[in-house]
Amino acid sequence: MSQRVFISITAAALIAGTGMLQAKGIFKRYPVQSGMIFYDINITGHSANGFSTQTHGIARLVFDQWGARELKEEDATEVQKGDYNETRDIHSLTKMDHGTIYTVDYDDQTIYKTRDRSLDLSIAEGEDLSQENIQLIKEMKGHKIGTGKVAGFPCELWKAKDQKICLYKGIPLSITIDAPGFHSERKAVQVVLNRKIPEDQFKLPDFPVVVDEEYTSNPAAETRTEDYIASVKDLQAKMQSLGINPESEDQNLTPEQERKVIDILGERYLKKQKRLLPKLLVTLEAAKKCVAKAENGDEAKHCIEPVNKIDEELGDRTEHFDYAHFSEKKPRILKSLDQEISYLKVTNECVQKHDKTSDVILCTEGNLGEDEEENSSAR
Repeated sequence: MSQRVFISITAAALIAGTGMLQAKGIFKRYPVQSGMIFYDINITGHSANGFSTQTHGIARLVFDQWGARELKEEDATEVQKGDYNETRDIHSLTKMDHGTIYTVDYDDQTIYKTRDRSLDLSIAEGEDLSQENIQLIKEMKGHKIGTGKVAGFPCELWKAKDQKICLYKGIPLSITIDAPGFHSERKAVQVVLNRKIPEDQFKLPDFPVVVDEEYTSNPAAETRTEDYIASVKDLQAKMQSLGINPESEDQNLTPEQERKVIDILGERYLKKQKRLLPKLLVTLEAAKKCVAKAENGDEAKHCIEPVNKIDEELGDRTEHFDYAHFSEKKPRILKSLDQEISYLKVTNECVQKHDKTSDVILCTEGNLGEDEEENSSAR
């Protein structure tokens, strides 16, 4: 099972989160409501020893709902020449649907489904991210060098280091990279904007889907996301009293401000832990005794269910042991439960002793660290 320790919030994460104070209205990743853009891909590379590569293919970007739903696909062929010759196909596809991410692995013929928590927050707050590409270029010390026209659309031409990017309202229509021994060009050949996108454009291949534990259909993950959003809102309400300006892009927090931020973001979770960890500890110890007596995987799984119920309420990761060949794996399951009980005793002691998250972090890290050293020397 997972160790129940607090996550420290860095100043960088804080500034990213507090930027949501300015968010209003509908979540946007693009400045237009929908679009289909098809690109040609051409890449060449060579080295002094005679090795060369050429990659040619196509790509497509499809989105609607201002980018809350998006699909990106590339299909190309790479030819390598030199001491050996090789040709290989490169096919990738990623779909985002309101924070749910689907990544297609064509080699394994598998789709991996996961969740982007930061995207959940942006959607919940109605952030406008439509000019993010321009902001990134500026952060790279890029500057506008002119205008152009790609696929019939006017675009602003920007240069950043070895890249030239032509943007239409912040949407990249061409990206060119020139470096010694390397040239890459991705250029739009067809652009359709602000029209209804056929559903089949978002269709995924008929592959098995592997669901990541963090996906929000898991009740514990849902609770984590809801609590995180609520905690950020708690912080937003107290920004002024902390002397933090969310409008500032380069603000440096003092150690005292960072500590207070951690305490505010962790306050909801700490209250839950004070209430639920004593109960969880008793339940874990009962589960361990139950598993020790279990004769098969079904009985052992039933033993763990009360623990997972409390984990779901806390928003902690629930454990899904592999109960196949139970008699062989039983010792490992019991050992895992033993370790979890040991960690939980330390965490619970710190949680009940302190009323601020920052103090709990120092307490648990110190005590668990000492415990780890003792275990290491014992081995």
